[in-house]
Amino acid sequence: MGDSGLDNNSEEKTLLEGCQKLQQSYRCLLLSTVSEQGVPLASFAPYVQYQDDFYILVSELAEHTGNMLSVPIASVMFIESEQSAKNIFARQRAVIQVSIRPVTQPRSLVDELLALMQEQHGNTVTVLQGLADFKILQLKPVKGRYVVGFGKAYDWDVKGRKMTHISASSSR
Repeated sequence: MGDSGLDNNSEEKTLLEGCQKLQQSYRCLLLSTVSEQGVPLASFAPYVQYQDDFYILVSELAEHTGNMLSVPIASVMFIESEQSAKNIFARQRAVIQVSIRPVTQPRSLVDELLALMQEQHGNTVTVLQGLADFKILQLKPVKGRYVVGFGKAYDWDVKGRKMTHISASSSR
């Protein structure tokens, strides 16, 4: 893999585990969506992870939902808290590009996702699932970037579970 490849599988495994631990430490993900007119929007949504994908229960009345339904790509971010960061400029973070699709079938999957959401986020899910404007969206990771600190940034092939170190000489 040249200069940007990782030294060994152990290092890559440690990075992947660290990234997963960061994601799992949060109940919400930060969302970056864009409207059909190209207007960006930052927001958040509680999520669950099922298999390798993220799922959110969102209202069609929310601006970010409209964006995701009309432009079915977004970026999600998980970022270390300011309080626990050693340096505010080098907070650990994972930014993941996702493709989006509504989930309505099979009913068994919808029921499983709603049960998982209720388990992780409480009884509010029961109320929301009964409202006509709330939908489940699947956010399928495509690629990402994982930053551990200064000089420790990695391009992340999510599907292949590979991390490639990036440096100032790496092309973006």
